[in-house]
Amino acid sequence: MADQHSADDTPRVAGPPPPGGKAAPGDEPGDSLASPGPQAYEFIDEFGGLGSAFTDAVHAMGAVGPDVEDNYQRALRVLREYPPDEITTFARRGWQSLPEEAYLDRWGLVQLLTDLRLSDAAGVLAAVVATPVPPERSPGADHRHSTVGEEVVIRTTAVEGLARLAAEGDPRAVEALVRHLDDDQRGVRAACVTALRGLPGGAPVDLTELVREDDRDLLTARRPDVREVPQVGRVDYVLHPGAGADPPPPPR
Repeated sequence: MADQHSADDTPRVAGPPPPGGKAAPGDEPGDSLASPGPQAYEFIDEFGGLGSAFTDAVHAMGAVGPDVEDNYQRALRVLREYPPDEITTFARRGWQSLPEEAYLDRWGLVQLLTDLRLSDAAGVLAAVVATPVPPERSPGADHRHSTVGEEVVIRTTAVEGLARLAAEGDPRAVEALVRHLDDDQRGVRAACVTALRGLPGGAPVDLTELVREDDRDLLTARRPDVREVPQVGRVDYVLHPGAGADPPPPPR
């Protein structure tokens, strides 16, 4: 196993530096994925119990262990006890306030809205998708990380949230999905096409008239069930990149 502070592409949740010490390499802000906290959510105390419930849900989302799903669903149930308009007000404030570099915090905010399935959230999710993607911030030599990629993941997560609401008959969600069939990002356009094609009864619009010419392949693409995808049988022969020559794979 590689040393926990070695330079690899594995995301790590950053913790506070030891008392009187300095953060270890890979734990500095911007080099790892940090849990939400006062620096990211400076406004959270303004929302009282809702802010605490949101923080608990985000922590449950990133937890590990045998009970993580039960704990996460429990945290979602607590959040659903708050008025939907208060939750969406909180989410909108978070989306507008969180710094650009807080990619994990921003994604967690959108993922929570997606999992809560609140009809009131359609406007916030649509605003997330509509937010222009900033230019690439990673150095040209860093091939392991793309900030544009991070941004697209956040927006496709919002598309998933809109797809769930659209499947339940929310016209605002459907409108947002149709509007972004011409999004600047191919990944967002693909997510919208897939979402509309997957609605009960099929897409409510003629996609052949709305998609770009170079996106026509999306009209016939199929999302396979994970059970149909061949699974890796053995990975013990694959070494960490740079660790040395990889031995050949085992014979089939």
